[in-house]
Amino acid sequence: MISQTPEENAVKYRYFRQRLNSEMMLFTGDASVKGSHLPMERRYLYRGERMGHWGDAVWWQGHYLAVLATEYALKQRDGENTAATLRELRLALDVYRRLDLSAERCFGDTTPQELNGFYIRDDVGREMAPSLKVRYVNSDYTYYCGHTDARRNAPSQDQAWASYLGFALIQKLVDDTLLHREVAELAGRMVRGMQYTDGNGRAHWQIMNPVTGAVVQKEGDIQWLQYAHGEIGTRLAGRNLHAGRSDKPQWRNTWNLLQQNVLIDRDGHFTWYGVLSLAAVLNDGAGRQDCYQWMVETCDKVVRRRPDMQQSLIFPHLPLINLVLHGTEGRELLPKERYEAYLNAAPASGCITSEVGGEEVRTAAPWHSLSLFCPWHTSVTGDANMLDYMLLYNLYRLVYEN
Repeated sequence: MISQTPEENAVKYRYFRQRLNSEMMLFTGDASVKGSHLPMERRYLYRGERMGHWGDAVWWQGHYLAVLATEYALKQRDGENTAATLRELRLALDVYRRLDLSAERCFGDTTPQELNGFYIRDDVGREMAPSLKVRYVNSDYTYYCGHTDARRNAPSQDQAWASYLGFALIQKLVDDTLLHREVAELAGRMVRGMQYTDGNGRAHWQIMNPVTGAVVQKEGDIQWLQYAHGEIGTRLAGRNLHAGRSDKPQWRNTWNLLQQNVLIDRDGHFTWYGVLSLAAVLNDGAGRQDCYQWMVETCDKVVRRRPDMQQSLIFPHLPLINLVLHGTEGRELLPKERYEAYLNAAPASGCITSEVGGEEVRTAAPWHSLSLFCPWHTSVTGDANMLDYMLLYNLYRLVYEN
């Protein structure tokens, strides 16, 4: 049975990829279609009817890009046809443009818009339910579009964290200059969208709604990571995207201090993820020479601090992303068995909770939460999109099969 596991894991991957396109997003082949090419977070039963749920959709979109970029690299390495994956990548990137161009309408401005880095997280409407074979659609768009004071469907820095992962992997692994140019433009607009210049010409790391003039995410939330945002944007876009004093020693030192104290807040879930994902892309582990080793040690520290999450390595995909982006040579890698244990344990039918005979049945750890990307979400129900398995599987193959 052990000898069959690699093939079994490959079968899981193919099943989850097919299910993602056919059941968990509106795959039209045309990214201009409203709501299309955005993976749902999960689907679940609500009063006996199937519900499709989208939340923080751009955050998931970044991970979806990462899956596609790593899939492309594996197909190219193995001599397989890459055309379908490349086409899907273009569609997924075009979604960012659509969400940018349509954002202002959600807040009452119906005039033609230009790309400006202010986007909505999704545009999935209730009318899409029949096409997705669900009874209801639950999304940030359905709840908040049309409410001029709403912030829940507007940009936030955590949407950028995951997008950087996808953008960086595309630039590293996909040999298409047009896609590289598109990624550079998207990254530039995304970072500029987190910057605001006041009437005195002073730059702030603050997200403002250009229609209402309201603060979407205040400066105090972003400024601690402004060095990392500015540096990643500069690298991805190929031009200086620092603002204010974000490239000065004060904010670089603040970034390193935050890395060294990532566990200062026991429940700082998204802070952990943000710091580690930014570090993976920057290859900057609190100033240490080997960022990968720092990431592994930090992930292990989180596991020891939070045994209730029942993980053997928190965010197992992030150290592998660092290796794929910045190389493995001269590094002492984790034993591949630690990753194989994750892949082998993943249920073939997916996660997270289902109802059998009127009783709730939850997947066993470590696949008992919404996603390995957010393992603290252990109370949600339904079928997860399994982007976490797909990305981990591809990264494992890229690192340990080479």
